[in-house]
Amino acid sequence: MRSPHAPALALFLSFTTSAAFAQFTPGRLAVLEFGYTGSIPQEGGPLVIREFAPDGTPGVVMNVPSTGPSAMVNCHSFVLGASLALTPSGDTLVFSGFTSTAPTGTSLISTSAAAIPRAIGTVDINGVFERPWTTSTYFNSGTIYGTATDGVNYWAAGSNNGICYLGPATPTAINTEVSAQNALSFHSLGLLAAAHNIYRVGSGIPTAPAALEPLFGAPGVMDLQMSPDGTVCYTAHIGSVKKWVLSGSTWTNVYSFNAPGWLVRIAVDFAAPQPVIYGVHNIPSKLEKWVDAGAPSAPILLATMSGNGNWYGLSFTPGTFCSTVGQPCDDSDPTTVNDHVRPDCACRGDQVHVAAKVFLEGPFIPVAGTMLDALRTLATFPQTEPYTALGLAPTSGSGATIGAGVLSVTGNNAIVDWVLLELRDVVDPATVLHRMPSLLQRDGDVVALDGVNALSLPAAPGMYRIAVRHRNHLSAMTLNAIALGDVAVPVDFTLATTATYGTNALKTVGSVQVLWAGDVNCNGQVKYAGGANDRDPILSAIGGSVPTATVNGQYRQEDLNMNSQVRYAGGSNDRDLILQNIGGSVPTAVRNAQLP
Repeated sequence: MRSPHAPALALFLSFTTSAAFAQFTPGRLAVLEFGYTGSIPQEGGPLVIREFAPDGTPGVVMNVPSTGPSAMVNCHSFVLGASLALTPSGDTLVFSGFTSTAPTGTSLISTSAAAIPRAIGTVDINGVFERPWTTSTYFNSGTIYGTATDGVNYWAAGSNNGICYLGPATPTAINTEVSAQNALSFHSLGLLAAAHNIYRVGSGIPTAPAALEPLFGAPGVMDLQMSPDGTVCYTAHIGSVKKWVLSGSTWTNVYSFNAPGWLVRIAVDFAAPQPVIYGVHNIPSKLEKWVDAGAPSAPILLATMSGNGNWYGLSFTPGTFCSTVGQPCDDSDPTTVNDHVRPDCACRGDQVHVAAKVFLEGPFIPVAGTMLDALRTLATFPQTEPYTALGLAPTSGSGATIGAGVLSVTGNNAIVDWVLLELRDVVDPATVLHRMPSLLQRDGDVVALDGVNALSLPAAPGMYRIAVRHRNHLSAMTLNAIALGDVAVPVDFTLATTATYGTNALKTVGSVQVLWAGDVNCNGQVKYAGGANDRDPILSAIGGSVPTATVNGQYRQEDLNMNSQVRYAGGSNDRDLILQNIGGSVPTAVRNAQLP
């Protein structure tokens, strides 16, 4: 379904020249590029639209025609260049430029609009390019920075002439109070502009001269993105993204995201449970993102430009118009949360992905740098997650079972045991937000129940502390919050450089870190003597009277070294691990798990 205004637009565009190029994938990112070889061409040059997946993977590339009757070119700028925006229906990209390059040796930006008209171009999901509007009146010796449309009407703003209306009604200067305007955006609030302040331009759909209504001051603003309900606004500045929140009639900058470099344009996924801000830098040209989890977060680099040129514009790729974007739905996938309709009209939920690694002290073999996998072949090895019975019920995946053939795998990917991975709150790390059962391989990789893939958790992209738990080892948690999202993030507890919460949360064995063994009763403590100690259950397991007895071939809590035997005395016994880990000399000492 297209915008209800589409027929009128189609009627006008039938008189323009169009060309079809590569088809975009909806829901991705589109970056407007001005590239060149050799020295900077002051006469101007071609424009390119590059597609990127949300994780930065490059997609299709569209070269905008730079010659012929529908040519669109642009020029180099050390500050702002042309913007890139979506129509309100989400089915068409809109951007600005010039109708041709300037004569050799002439600066394109210094030319008159009568000699080289300024123009607006559009590209739909199928890569069909059209140039519906040109002006030979406005932006003399200047350029268009921002463009906006409601799907029928088109506005432009730039380095001079303020804000201009270009069609389809009579073109006119809407407002010249602020000559240089950096960005425009059409919103349910009306036409918005950015130039040291965020303004509303007149009311409704301004096609005649109108006044500027300041909403809030934003010195140095390059771009703006307003939430659909008009209560949150993100603004781009050189070096930062600022978040503004409306309370009553007052806008407040609640916090800012660091953006080292020359940030010029942003695009925000407001449909995500935690807004994701994407940004492009001009110099050097790069694509980054930030996840707004309620506090500032560090930028995540997605892509950089190769070759000479600038990235000027940023938007989401066009898709088929969908009137239900953002509405709740059910994607029938139990491993996702916050299912809602995406811009491509598909129902999808959120997941985050973690590539964790951890060693357990009990089965760890220092010489090999791997762990024993003696339990997986036992008849009593649980096919279903064992943590619910231990009082650590998963928030998702409770009662989950191992995939077929997983326990038959040998080598470094052989399964050692079940573990739990937790996502915890950044502000209150005692709060477990998500807990999922997973499998541990001999080389320390924590994998899904298929025995292969990194763990996918049903959580919204954002910042989390990550904890790993095992049924008879002490748990550990990252000290710092980690940004999780669509791409699996490595979290390696075996490295000394991975900061952990608390004091001595991990034990050093050679050059690696391991979880402390000895928590037989799974209560977060290693105790050798006294009430609820971990030594007595070992003695009880072997019969309670003959300390040299053993229990063989069973999957048991008391088997701390996980060699499929429970031993209280003699070589490779399980009791010594407890005594060693409380210090080895004071039997009443206790070692506690470093979890809040």
